[in-house]
Amino acid sequence: MIAAVAIAALAVAVAVVVLQPLFRPDAQEAERVSNALSTEQDLSTRHTMALAALRDLEDDRQTGKIGDADYAALRARLEASAVELMKSLDGLAAERR
Repeated sequence: MIAAVAIAALAVAVAVVVLQPLFRPDAQEAERVSNALSTEQDLSTRHTMALAALRDLEDDRQTGKIGDADYAALRARLEASAVELMKSLDGLAAERR
């Protein structure tokens, strides 16, 4: 009986410690900031990948692995993607100001 009460008390104490951050007054603001940083990091990574893809595409063209027509189409799509990602990053930066 005493062991069951001790285990229950320990479980309640652990639950309080684990759940305490969810009930902080600034928890919503901290989550919003964390989500914004995560979104910015995701956009930045995707932008870096688009630029790397453009460099790889240029290398493929120079080595003759891809034709001019395919190159033009892929380059236009990758450039548009990189521009949109940069605009999104700029929008996030403007929101923080």
